[in-house]
Formats: sequence, structure tokens, C-alpha cells
Amino acid sequence: MKELFIRTLTGISLVVLVAGSILLGPVPFLLVTIAIYVLSVRELLKLRSINNRGVSVSLFLSGSLFLLVILLVAEQQVHPLWFLLPAGIWTAGCLSGGALRESLLTLVWLILPLSLFCLLGWMTDDAGYHPLLPLALIALVWINDTFAYLTGTWTGKHPMSPRRSPGKTWEGFIGGLAFTLLGAWLVFLITGSLRVPEWLLIAPVVSLFSLLGDLFESGLKRDMNLKNTGSLLPGHGGVLDRFDSLFFAAPAFFAVILFIRYL
Repeated sequence: MKELFIRTLTGISLVVLVAGSILLGPVPFLLVTIAIYVLSVRELLKLRSINNRGVSVSLFLSGSLFLLVILLVAEQQVHPLWFLLPAGIWTAGCLSGGALRESLLTLVWLILPLSLFCLLGWMTDDAGYHPLLPLALIALVWINDTFAYLTGTWTGKHPMSPRRSPGKTWEGFIGGLAFTLLGAWLVFLITGSLRVPEWLLIAPVVSLFSLLGDLFESGLKRDMNLKNTGSLLPGHGGVLDRFDSLFFAAPAFFAVILFIRYL
């Protein structure tokens, strides 16, 4: 019970931090996203036993600059050619540091998903930044994670992937999906944005890719014989442990929004 209380308290604090930054506007949202990125890279490099200072600096700097350029391009303040700057820093780090696999993993698993997460702020019909879609995504991901955990803990009997993630059960997945569908319906009722069938498409996509993100990160930890990627977040472990679902769900959510709006 104490562990559940600590986990819940940490989770609520993170919700307030991330949701608050999204509501405050693009600059606070960007700063919190960069913080998530930097802490995630730090954990990943430690997880992979990469101690090369040049690689660390290039990954910290290139990803942070990429996220900054995303915001500036979305606000039409700079030309897209500015993306060449973080791309050049990232490439230099890859070539000089001998950590190509980790650099590629950082690009595909962290930089691109977090960039798409930020871009959701400019994907509504309104001109300029709007917090609706990033807020909806973070809410659905955390609803899914929370109720998948609770349902799996209380009723889980059928392991989904005993070798990769023994704690994941089919009951937990179904519980998470059910509450994510409910959450999507509530988002529609509160905001009136999109249509019910579109939210009912978004919910299972978020639920499925959140699970895949969790399983992917569990596989990385299992390869290194670790339970958590860190201890920064009491009750959750590391930043990667808390945001692994978002890293997979953000690109999938973004793709569904593109499909709904432009196809």
C-alpha cells in the first residue's frame, strides 16, 4: 500500500508538471520536454555503459536544439534549414564517439517522438499553438498506464510476455484499454474536438503503442539485468520507466491525427 501511495503521489506530480507546462504555452512545454529528453538520454547512456563525454554532449545538445528548432519552425520564426545544425552535431557525435547504435536509438526512440509530441500543439484547426492534442495524448497515455497497472495488479493471471516483462498481463492490457476508451470519450465530451468515432480510433492506438513502448523498454532493461533505469522518480524508477509509453504512443497518435485531418 505504501508503494502504491508513493507511486500515485509521484504520478500526480508529473501530471501537474507536464500538463501545466502544456497549458502555460509553447516555451514552458518546450523546456519540460527538453528536460525529459536530457534525463532520458542520461539514463540510456548509463544503461548502455557509454562513458564517452563527446557522445554525451553531442546527444544532449543535438536533441535539445532539434526540439528548439521544431518550436521555432512551427511558430514560423526560422527557416527549416536550421534543422541542419542539430543534425550536424548529432552526426559528428556518431562518427567520433563510436556509439552509433546508441545514437540511432536516441534519434528514433527519443528525439523524433518528443518532437512529434511538441508538434501536436500546432495540429489543431486554430492558428498557432493550442494545448488540446498534447494534453489529450498525455492524459490517455497516463490513464492507460495507471489502469493497466491497477487492473493487472489486482486481477492479472495471464502473463503477456513472461520473458520480457513478467508483470504485464492480458487482464492489465484489457483494463487499460477499457479505461482509455472511457477517457477518450470524456475528452470528446469536455472539448467537443473531433468526433466520437475518431476518439474511439485514437484510444486503442494509444493503448497498444503504450504497451509496445513499455515492452521495448523492459527488453532493454532485461538485456542489462536491471529492474529500473534509474531512481529519480520514487515508485516509478527512472524517467525512461515513466515515459517509455509516451515515446511509442506519440508517433502513433500523431499519425492518426494526420490520417483524420488530411486523408
